Amino acid sequence: MRALTGELLLTAWDQGTGKGALARGLLLLSLVLPEIDRQQLAQLSIADRNLRLLRLRELSFGPVLQGFGVCSQCSAQLEFAVPAGELIEHVKQQICEDPVTWSENGKQHQLRAVTSADLLATLDSPSEKDGEERLLARCLSVSSGSVEVEASSDSPGATPTVLEKFNQLNAAAELNCAVTCAVCSSPQTLDLDIAQFLWLEVRSAAKRLLAEIHELAWAYGWSERSLLRMSPARRHAYMEMLSG
Repeated sequence: MRALTGELLLTAWDQGTGKGALARGLLLLSLVLPEIDRQQLAQLSIADRNLRLLRLRELSFGPVLQGFGVCSQCSAQLEFAVPAGELIEHVKQQICEDPVTWSENGKQHQLRAVTSADLLATLDSPSEKDGEERLLARCLSVSSGSVEVEASSDSPGATPTVLEKFNQLNAAAELNCAVTCAVCSSPQTLDLDIAQFLWLEVRSAAKRLLAEIHELAWAYGWSERSLLRMSPARRHAYMEMLSG
């Protein structure tokens, strides 16, 4: 896995602008893991995708994720700082890549974890309920004897047991951070969408890099390519001399 720095960082920002969080997550992974086809990346479970994005974030921007949220009780701003290593270990311990199989009401059920391809296929759903039903239908197969059918909202496959196992199987895909509001002292749980979180950091870092390139090119007449070949430490040293 390569870090998002220099030219690769600008490519990620350039190609990711205007895309949704799902597409951006796959784009970032495809850029840093060029040996893996993007269709293969789309077939990774969301938990596995998140694991790779967390590793990419740690490699590119450091070991601590820092962010903000809003208190649901008093609307105060919340701050959080989470070691990336802790989140990585949490996902690794929870992740389950193998499908779950069981018998129920005389039928065989097989349920697999949700993938990016599944979520992308349900983006045009007219309602949240319809999207959930279509997602379950993609992940669940129910067989009776030699006949196999996909689940649907009104099929015998969509039972409370199926929904319970679905939630358990995909639990590792959910990342969150527990904080206490400094204003009202209420406990809060903030959802962490690592694909969106990482993209915001990529966008911010890319704009900072472009600003450095602009200022150094203006001052010294150097090309963008030559500036991108410099290490961040050297660029920052030149920036300090300009500001001094």
